[in-house]
Amino acid sequence: MAGANSSVVTVSDLAAALNVSQRTVHRLAAQYIGLTPHALIRRRRLQEAAEHIRSEPEVSLSVVAAAHGFSDQAHFAREFHRFLGQTPREYRGASGHHS
Repeated sequence: MAGANSSVVTVSDLAAALNVSQRTVHRLAAQYIGLTPHALIRRRRLQEAAEHIRSEPEVSLSVVAAAHGFSDQAHFAREFHRFLGQTPREYRGASGHHS
């Protein structure tokens, strides 16, 4: 559900979408996936942001950050680097596009 629905940006959203408690979401994620719900949601947001960079390389990274729910571009860049091992700017360059 977290991977299929981009309107799910918090554990509370996921719990509401599944009609269960937040505690149940945490328990099920730990039991079946081995990641926290927050980690799953963050991973999906970063995957969508990476796709956004590939599909619209001319869009500013601050716009990409805002579109995927990051509070600012610096936070987005840190999370992106942590997850993908390179900054959004490096990723854009590696995809054959330059800022």
